[in-house]
Amino acid sequence: MARPFEISVPDAQLHRLQQRLITATFPDELDDAEWDIGVPLEEMKKLVTYWRDTFNWRQKEQELNERLNQFLVPITVTGFGGLDVHCLHHTSRNPNAIPLLFIHGCRPD
Repeated sequence: MARPFEISVPDAQLHRLQQRLITATFPDELDDAEWDIGVPLEEMKKLVTYWRDTFNWRQKEQELNERLNQFLVPITVTGFGGLDVHCLHHTSRNPNAIPLLFIHGCRPD
C-alpha cells in the first residue's frame, strides 16, 4: 500500500554539502574546451557559488512538499527484495492528456 511521503533532508547532510561547496577546488581548464568535454570551468564556478551562497534548500523543500503529491510504493524486485519507490501523482487538468511515467534513481549516503 502506498504511503504519503515528504522530502526531508537531514540538517547534517545539508551541512556536509555546504562544507564541500565552501572547500571545493577546481582543476585547470583546457584551452578552448568549451562544452566539448564537459561543463566549462566558469559555468561550474557560477553553479557552485549559487548553491553555496544563494540557493535555499529548506524553501525549495517546502515548495516541493506543498506542490507535489508524493508517495512511497513498496515493490518486490527479484534479487533485491523489497524496495520503496518514490512516486509523484499529478492529474492533468487536460482530460485528453497523455499519461506520463518518469522514473529516477537515487543512491542514499
